[in-house]
Amino acid sequence: MALIDVTKSCLDSIRQISEHIEGAIVYLDAGCTESFQLMGAFPLFLDLGARAVCSSENMCALDAVADWNGSFESARKIVIMTSRLLSDAHRFILRCLSMHKGGHCFTIFTSISEVAHSTYPDSPLGPDAFHEYQSLLLQDYEELIENSDLKSGQLVDSNTKGNLTLEDEGWSRFTSNEDVPSLEASSAGKNQYGDSPRQGMVDLGQKPIVSVHHFPMILSPISPRVFVLPSEGSIAEACLSSEHEDSISAGLPSLSTGLPSDVDEVPPAATLTAHFLYHLAAKMDLKMEIFSLGDLSKTIGKILTDMSSLYDVGRRKRTVGLLLIDRTLDLLTPCCHGDSLLDRIFSALPRKERTSSSASIKCSQAQLKPGPSSLARASLEVQIPIGEVLTKEDFEIDDSGLSNGIEAFRCGWDSYNSASEMVDLISLSKKASDEKFFPAELLQGSLVSTETFKGTPYLEAILDRKTKDGAILVKKWLQETLRRENMTTDVKTRPGFASKLELKTMIKALTKSQSSLIRNRGIIQLASATLRALDESCSARWDAFISAEKILSVNAGDTSQSLAAQISDLINKSAFAGSDGKKSGKKELSQGLLSFQDALLLTITGYILAGENFPTSGSGGPFSWQEEHFLKEAILDAILENPSVARLKFLHGLTQELEANLNKTKSDVTKETSTDELNIDDFDDDQWGKWGDEDEDEENDNKEQEYDDMQLKLELRDRVDNLFKYLHKLSSLKSKKGPLGLESNLSSDPYANKGLLYKLLTKILGKFDVPGLEYHSSTVGRLFKSGFGRFGLGQAKPSLADQNLILVFVVGGINGVEVQEAQEALSESGRPDIELVLGGTTFLTPDDMLDLLLGESSYI
Repeated sequence: MALIDVTKSCLDSIRQISEHIEGAIVYLDAGCTESFQLMGAFPLFLDLGARAVCSSENMCALDAVADWNGSFESARKIVIMTSRLLSDAHRFILRCLSMHKGGHCFTIFTSISEVAHSTYPDSPLGPDAFHEYQSLLLQDYEELIENSDLKSGQLVDSNTKGNLTLEDEGWSRFTSNEDVPSLEASSAGKNQYGDSPRQGMVDLGQKPIVSVHHFPMILSPISPRVFVLPSEGSIAEACLSSEHEDSISAGLPSLSTGLPSDVDEVPPAATLTAHFLYHLAAKMDLKMEIFSLGDLSKTIGKILTDMSSLYDVGRRKRTVGLLLIDRTLDLLTPCCHGDSLLDRIFSALPRKERTSSSASIKCSQAQLKPGPSSLARASLEVQIPIGEVLTKEDFEIDDSGLSNGIEAFRCGWDSYNSASEMVDLISLSKKASDEKFFPAELLQGSLVSTETFKGTPYLEAILDRKTKDGAILVKKWLQETLRRENMTTDVKTRPGFASKLELKTMIKALTKSQSSLIRNRGIIQLASATLRALDESCSARWDAFISAEKILSVNAGDTSQSLAAQISDLINKSAFAGSDGKKSGKKELSQGLLSFQDALLLTITGYILAGENFPTSGSGGPFSWQEEHFLKEAILDAILENPSVARLKFLHGLTQELEANLNKTKSDVTKETSTDELNIDDFDDDQWGKWGDEDEDEENDNKEQEYDDMQLKLELRDRVDNLFKYLHKLSSLKSKKGPLGLESNLSSDPYANKGLLYKLLTKILGKFDVPGLEYHSSTVGRLFKSGFGRFGLGQAKPSLADQNLILVFVVGGINGVEVQEAQEALSESGRPDIELVLGGTTFLTPDDMLDLLLGESSYI
């Protein structure tokens, strides 16, 4: 039986729509671009005959003339692929129709199913969602052209139609799903806007042919068996919880209580996630046995069960055990800095900037509903600065003028914005050959899961290894590649260790020629990313976090007093480092020092550890009143010294006041110093009579200032009190997940520092009972239980350990350490016959967790 390969399944799905792609201009939104970039799908589009692949958010008139396959005929087919709801992507689809005219055939693929469109709370589409959208799109297209003609007061030529602005694009049709005209009525050419000037002035030409289809395989595979959802897709951006007593962030599930929820509304992300998993399994020809752990996971499991049918169950498919887990059952693992090379890479490298589409798309919904209407997940597309590894001499690759060609092409492409500007290639060539010109920024790479070394995917091998082992493996791949290219380096290598100098020297050797650079781009990109992650500027902060987290863990095993004292010490040190850096004029902290925001993340870690180790005191938290008072005072002083942290949600609105207070404190110190230096002889006799009035005015000003300072401190104390109430909620995670019994049963040394996923898989594969793990019966199972069970034909409850294929999906996100630990649990189980696939809402770093817990999406 073939092994499961998520990446291969995604690429095969693209091949299945090859008849639409051939000869077409393909438009991808940001979510699809991220997904296809990670799976390496762009060469496949070229092989399938696509004329060009363009961005939906940045489309322009030149897209029509770009052609990868050298065809001289104008494009008649347009393919639009989106990871969003059709209502969210509507403005870009409408703009695409207005830009490409002349009877084109438009094919729209969305990752959201038709049923999910109709059940999504904010979607204006009904049960026949795709058919309704076709009709609405054509109506808005005709209305857009008409409005544009009436504004201009003249016939609309092709240039005018191509330059329509987004402000003119129709949204009125998506306010309600009532009175939606049928597709037949629209295609029959009935004029719903009357017979006025439009018939005499506007020539719409041949009406575009529009079709809408479901394409579920838009996901971001990190390896053949590890995937997450696109960061700018509707599923990842949808809220996982609404604001109520047990919720902590819109980007995380609510705290699991095991009790029926008081909130009747199902979070939008639950519906979208259930439909995604259902169609993913169907596309891979799998039949699901569904298990869940956590309140939101149980909700998703019930939706999946309701979607199943007798037809799905009865077909002869391979069975997969689906295990759904709430992220909030274990917040400690993603908050900590583990020993994972991939986690270091994602934390060290800059990410691609998000498009501004999501903010504008959701603005109308945000005005209607309190709280965040969508999330801003960090992009999964990292930007690897390969150019930073090379020097000016290294960049002269074979003297072939690569930089000249790249810069000339880029400037020539941008020149269309000015019609009168003529691009002088001679001057561009002189610019490119200038000694000051070194286009390092042009050489940026990204991670691609399909890049392999002798059939082994790079990212899959890196996922299973810790930082040191992963770096050594990268060094070994570089050595093998150099040997294959018949290249040598002057640097002596040490076995069992990978230094930055060794990696940098080998990367430079492989980039000496264009052919070698292109041929070995996979290992060059991964090695450059590893080099950046091991750089002192990045590794020092990560190692400082590891050291601090180990100290907190040790103190958590001692007493609450020692843990509170350690947290307070970390806060004070970070505040001193930040204020000292500002006084010395340094913008960045010294290497190895943690900022105040880093200290807040460690405070969250400390409170979670305290909740797991100490009983709740009378104050409602894991620490005594006196211990928590010292922590509050430390945070209060740190905020006054570091007003830049006001961007955190619990300090919104205090930025100006905090900065003014800090400036006043500095000025007071300066005045005191200058006052001490004054000489009494500098005053003349005429000034003595004025002192009384000046003293009185100064006293009044001081009283007003003291009042303002008191008001600020009182407001700040209220904000800090709210922060600690939030920390109390996070420290109660163990009491919320207490029925699981995982900590008590697996508290021996081998499991002490492992995450929930490792402990859970160890118990499941060992066939131990897991309290709180719920099995969702299939349609046939429910039938046997309710009907035939009375005749002794009942169906035994299946075990997850009996499945040869297990899909674990963490609702809220996963990180690299959990992938390692899951593979470790599988290897220790002695079950080589089991295939394990891991998935999650997103890929989480500790900085992402800080943003989720204290940033804009937090419910603090």
